[in-house]
Amino acid sequence: MEFEAVHRFYSDLLGAPGHVFGGRSLCGHQGAGQLYFIGQSFEGPIEGGTSSRLYQVERGSGAIKRLSDREARQIRLSPDGRLLAFACQGEGPATDLIETRSGGAVVASVALRGRIEQIDWSPDGKRLLLVVAGAAADLAGIHGGYAQKQPAEAEAWLPEVRLGEGEDLWRTLWIWDLEGAARQLTAPPLNVWEASWSGKDSIAALVSDDHSEGSWYRARLALVDAGSGEARIVHTPRDQIGCVRGNPSGDKVAFVQAFCSDRGLVSGLLSILDVTTGDVATADTLGIDVTSIEWRSTTTIHFAGARGPETASGDFSLERSVATQHWASRELTHGEWVPASSPIGDKGSLFIAESWSRAPFLAEETNGTIVELASLAAQGAAGATAPCGTTEPVEWTAPDGLKIQGWLVRPQAVTGPTPLLVDVHGGPVSAHRNRWLGRSRAGAILASRGWTVLFPNPRGSTGRGDDFARAVKGDMGGADAQDIISGVDALIERGLVDAARVAVTGTSYGGFMSAWLPSQSDRFAAAIPISPVGDWYSQHRTSQIPEFDEIMLTTSPWESGGDYFSRSPAFHKQKKIVPTLIMAGAIDKSTPPGQAEECHFAALRSGAPSALVIYPNAGHSLRGYPEYIDSAARILWWLERHVGPANGTGPSAKGDQG
Repeated sequence: MEFEAVHRFYSDLLGAPGHVFGGRSLCGHQGAGQLYFIGQSFEGPIEGGTSSRLYQVERGSGAIKRLSDREARQIRLSPDGRLLAFACQGEGPATDLIETRSGGAVVASVALRGRIEQIDWSPDGKRLLLVVAGAAADLAGIHGGYAQKQPAEAEAWLPEVRLGEGEDLWRTLWIWDLEGAARQLTAPPLNVWEASWSGKDSIAALVSDDHSEGSWYRARLALVDAGSGEARIVHTPRDQIGCVRGNPSGDKVAFVQAFCSDRGLVSGLLSILDVTTGDVATADTLGIDVTSIEWRSTTTIHFAGARGPETASGDFSLERSVATQHWASRELTHGEWVPASSPIGDKGSLFIAESWSRAPFLAEETNGTIVELASLAAQGAAGATAPCGTTEPVEWTAPDGLKIQGWLVRPQAVTGPTPLLVDVHGGPVSAHRNRWLGRSRAGAILASRGWTVLFPNPRGSTGRGDDFARAVKGDMGGADAQDIISGVDALIERGLVDAARVAVTGTSYGGFMSAWLPSQSDRFAAAIPISPVGDWYSQHRTSQIPEFDEIMLTTSPWESGGDYFSRSPAFHKQKKIVPTLIMAGAIDKSTPPGQAEECHFAALRSGAPSALVIYPNAGHSLRGYPEYIDSAARILWWLERHVGPANGTGPSAKGDQG
């Protein structure tokens, strides 16, 4: 019954097969009649999964047209706007294609073995730079956190053999001159995580000397000769860096430097390397934690990011050493994983915007004013969002006096106390934003049924500066846990929440926290950890990112006791009996499914009802379909059984506590 309800809810919200309900990488040229983006849709029934395709949108009419039936990886418009570079899946799972297109038609293409993860045009528009991941390379947690695998051609009983070495595990640079074959520029033992042109003869790249996902945490900035492939390290960061972008003249490299927990979620300081002197300067970006940068010109950097509950964008002038904010909003956000926008013309920008109650739409911003180019809302779905609650930024005070922020969704036309679901974000160095309700696994449908949902941003979250993000280092499950508990207390004191009917969920770090909180507080009536960490000792030895816990915990994973014991949910009993539903993906390498097993064991030994759900083909955080729908349905089932319906006072009659 719950699956049918969730299936119907998302089918109405996301639209019929073929409807484009989400997108990324919107790009266009000033004055051009067409823009391009990668759109997300269902090819068939929702349980069949989503596809990403290349689309064209007419600037005037907003008409959207599909240009390719291949699974889209990346797009990039040439400097003069005449050619679109399009990376997509090729023939078979081990091959990708890079195409150039003019007016939507293919001009040239070349196939490469591996997965094309990034493309960049040379300043003169005559060559393309490609970052290619080997066919067996691990994916980052935000992309599923699993190792790419090809269909087995041998007998099913044959074992999987892991050696930790092989050419297909590395990420390398390639250059394509737009005709003939592409040329491989770098080779192991140099691993390239991301790169861009820095002038016409050099490439700025983020590199490590190992291919493992965890080696990203120690990656350094290098300049790679575009002819020989020789790499020269030019900057070793204190923490991590991302968004590496060389300028057209080759004399400056911009990047974001930050304390991070995940590759792809870099949020922090806009930094600029002077290639001649080697000096690195930090730009004042008006309190905005930067998550996206592009060079608007040789001397101007366009940036986007978050400042508290705001999403904002602007430009930084190297000539004047001054940042100018162009747009900021609490009512809207943009970007897939983090705020992201692309410069267009002398001062405009393009992005895909959204909010809790407004479906994604393609937008152009000029002088702080947004023009909607095309809506991605499903027909008839706009009115259906009203019963799913209203959202607003919320703030409360932690026990140590620090102000904590988050987002609160309240059910429509309800004034008294309701049950509460606390949804803790991953990371922990990440943040909840005012995102479309279609991205909420169960929050929206619970709000439609009378629940309040709290999306807290405890210390460690982005958008509050480096010190706030860094406050979680060495204290996972400490002050940040109290930040969340105090948020629940504040809502109870305000008369918004029923103190006896509070549940907690979250994925990844949120999964750890939703397994941990019942051992630290008696506030919770149910817990639903997704892709959790239960035991930091075994996590260190089985995860693809052991460097993460070494950074975040103060003691050694090779010694007994200390944080690896004291901050592991599996080693602590719940404060009271808390029914616990634990879900994970069988091929998850970021938080392997054994972590969920340990959380399940600990919950049972606490005397609590516990259910363990492992999806055989899912990776990190269960983002694919139909797992997303099924996991949302199981959340509804668990809460109805152990907390009770919103209009009731406790567990439903059909759900006993044993």
